[in-house]
Amino acid sequence: MKTARPPLLLLFCVAVILTYGNGHLYAAEDSNRTGAAEAAVIKEAATQQARDREISAGEDPSTEREVEIQKGITRWIDEPNELNLYGSARIRYREINNEADWSDGGSRAGVSLRHQYIPRQWFTFRYEAGFNLLTRVTSLLDQGESGGEGDNSDIFTRLLYVGVETPLLVATIGKNWSSYYKVAGFTDRFEGTGGSASGTYNAGTDGGLTGTGRADGVLQSRFYIDFFPDRWGIKPFNLNVQLQNNEPIPNTNSSYGTTAGASAILTTEKDFTVGIALNWANVPGSELEELAAYGINDDAVALLAGTRWFSERWYTGLTISRLVNHEANDEYIYFDGSGIELYSQYQVQGPWWLTAGLNALIPDKGETQAGDYRVEYGIIGARYSFDGFSKMIFLNARIDNSRLADGAALGNTYTIGVRWDLGKKFNWRHR
Repeated sequence: MKTARPPLLLLFCVAVILTYGNGHLYAAEDSNRTGAAEAAVIKEAATQQARDREISAGEDPSTEREVEIQKGITRWIDEPNELNLYGSARIRYREINNEADWSDGGSRAGVSLRHQYIPRQWFTFRYEAGFNLLTRVTSLLDQGESGGEGDNSDIFTRLLYVGVETPLLVATIGKNWSSYYKVAGFTDRFEGTGGSASGTYNAGTDGGLTGTGRADGVLQSRFYIDFFPDRWGIKPFNLNVQLQNNEPIPNTNSSYGTTAGASAILTTEKDFTVGIALNWANVPGSELEELAAYGINDDAVALLAGTRWFSERWYTGLTISRLVNHEANDEYIYFDGSGIELYSQYQVQGPWWLTAGLNALIPDKGETQAGDYRVEYGIIGARYSFDGFSKMIFLNARIDNSRLADGAALGNTYTIGVRWDLGKKFNWRHR
């Protein structure tokens, strides 16, 4: 008896189906992989664009370099030397209590240099000048605002420092953005206002004397330590420390002893950041009797905790401060108090962005020397961006419930302005 064999035509059809079907299956799988890869590339490009945008929006120009260090770029032995010339025109028109004026809102120009003198080590230098060339608003209404200058000159020094870089360490000496500001900068992002409740620009200054803003004569080190497992998705840990000595106490005839500051910051690969900062300024005991008339009864302490999170279309930042003998009212009387700052932005459509937030600094109940003083305002605004946030037109309304020491109200502030950044970089390598 013969065994039945399948017809040859049937075998041929089965083979065709299997081959064709598997080919389509593999093609579909390849197509899915390709589509996922392309989507990942597009997503990463959008994320990097958002990071570049947020860097350009910040006040501290060294942030761009810090991001490069976290990426490990400084490990490239052949990284070129760099000379950077830059400037930023920030002009604003404001109405306050039915009075109007034109003013500079932090206009500046500067030069920075980075030179690799031996492999994996760089010399750094930066000078940045500020300008008050337009009619300025009164010092009272400018007190505590973003980019507070603390200088009545038409041209003044904002930053001036020298330093060295290695793959793990940046060390500088001079006038530089403080360790404290690494956290305070999470919310100091409004144009022409803000930064009033973190203790950054304390006592109507740029924060240089106490070391919370653009610190004067500060010795500063920044460390980047990558000790987290890759699976945790955390970028290198950032630790910042600084020291000052014998700086004047703002608006008094006395001086601090040693002033020290530190901050610690963690950032995930998803751009979620948490940070804490502490600034302590010693007040010698011999000075306390004289300073009692200013409300100062001990060392000055500023403690700040903050967080920020951003994506392609939004950003939000929050800081909470505790200030002791650090902040002063409009009569330059110091007090203890607590503050909160909130900043948020959202991309509505294309170049259009909305901004909103609040600043509140309230003296402790027992601080009677502060009078009725308080900082309490909300901000809402809009931006039209031409190039990230480095070129834009903006407007905002500051709805103010603040009070001076005598109980007088400040009134609302309405601002329209322009920010236009320009720069040119020159690179070269050793031959």
